[in-house]
Amino acid sequence: MYQALIFSCAVLICAFTLFFLRKNKKRCGTVLKILTIAFCTIGFVRFFLSDSIVFLINGGLFEGTYYENHDYLNVIVRWGYYINYAVLPVAVFCESKLFKSVACYVALPFSILSTVCFNDFMEYFLSPKGLGFHGAPLFRYVYFAAELTLALIIPIILTVNERHVINVKSPREWVNFITGSIAIILVMMPTYLPSAIVGQDPFTVALFTPFHFAWIGITFALAFFVYYIFRFMGYKERYTVCLFLALVLFFHYNSLYLMGLNIKRLPFQLCNIAAYFYLIGIVFKLKRFLQFCFIANLVGTLFALIGPDFGPGKTSFWNIHFLLEHTLVFIIPVAYMGLRLVPRVTRRSWKYYFIGFTSYIAFAYVLGTILNGYSDVTGETVNYFYMFDFEIAFDYFPFLHVVEDYRLELGRFVMYPLVPMIVYIGFTALSLLLFLATRLIYKFNDDHLELRRSSIDLWEKITKKPSRRPRDFIE
Repeated sequence: MYQALIFSCAVLICAFTLFFLRKNKKRCGTVLKILTIAFCTIGFVRFFLSDSIVFLINGGLFEGTYYENHDYLNVIVRWGYYINYAVLPVAVFCESKLFKSVACYVALPFSILSTVCFNDFMEYFLSPKGLGFHGAPLFRYVYFAAELTLALIIPIILTVNERHVINVKSPREWVNFITGSIAIILVMMPTYLPSAIVGQDPFTVALFTPFHFAWIGITFALAFFVYYIFRFMGYKERYTVCLFLALVLFFHYNSLYLMGLNIKRLPFQLCNIAAYFYLIGIVFKLKRFLQFCFIANLVGTLFALIGPDFGPGKTSFWNIHFLLEHTLVFIIPVAYMGLRLVPRVTRRSWKYYFIGFTSYIAFAYVLGTILNGYSDVTGETVNYFYMFDFEIAFDYFPFLHVVEDYRLELGRFVMYPLVPMIVYIGFTALSLLLFLATRLIYKFNDDHLELRRSSIDLWEKITKKPSRRPRDFIE
């Protein structure tokens, strides 16, 4: 019943839109953008709703319970459908032939499959095991039906309005489409996918083991790969890849709420809030704001890379979420700075860093103090920017016990004034080291470009032929 209703609504809306706006391509594009924003908003809110798919684990302990459930078909269909959240907005708002092709020839078929498997999705949405807001069954049916309808009509209208097709006679276009589709699908892997496919073991991953070093190596390699592939492309291509990665991080972080919403999961850690900061900065092209994010978030995520908070099971929901989140938090600022979407950081950039970081530290410390003061009521404590849990800090730096000598109590609120001061000074010192290292990288990059130009000139002089290698960056 619902499948027929969704397909019928999609056909009628597409026909109505394309018929009345067929002579006004610009207005049709505006309608398409509005529909895309509505789709992303619905998808964002859906992460707060109940979904028991996170408990579909192929053998393994999860929060003290052993699960051995299998539904490979639904997991694969969800994986393909999940790419809609980042692919559709990029395809609609950016002039990217690759993303338009992926939206039409990959995302749309998976949206059709998801509609066919509508009842399978609803079993997980209505299951009492799911966390988050359950709502009435009718609400969940209508809500998901509306989301699927938008997922169907957006790529159809996009294809017809822009007459988009793949040039089947172009081998290069086929290579770009296939490799691009594979990369997009891999980057947009749902957090629960590994545990659902391969299962999980009960052992906690130790620091500085092959698994830990492999993650660090892959993170740096991916950052370099993005820079190397796109560095000589035009502004639109460079902007598109950064926007896509920011959208992936945004939706990936919010998938955390599939495990339920509580005070601890609010996005107030520096790396968590990057999921919102990056997207806002890139969408609205806030260059100074992104310079602050580059300095502050890179230092923060380097801490996470060196001392990750691994839990039990390499492929558990929490570990995969942590790995994907911090990998993207590292890659995105490296990409938008290396690809020249943002001016290079200079001494003047420190003004924006101090404004941003001072505001953040003050906000995090005040909010953390208030929330911890009411922990006896909420049952939850927070540790924003690691300023409220001294145990680990004392293990590594015993001399920090001095902070306990300066204690201030205001009713239920307890404060240690030296803590935010030490954190502020220490983090700023590390940020300064990153700034100096970045300046050295700038010099290396400039010298390498000059060497590249010299080698091109020499090759052209010897061969008397023009070189295909790009000589300059495209601005």
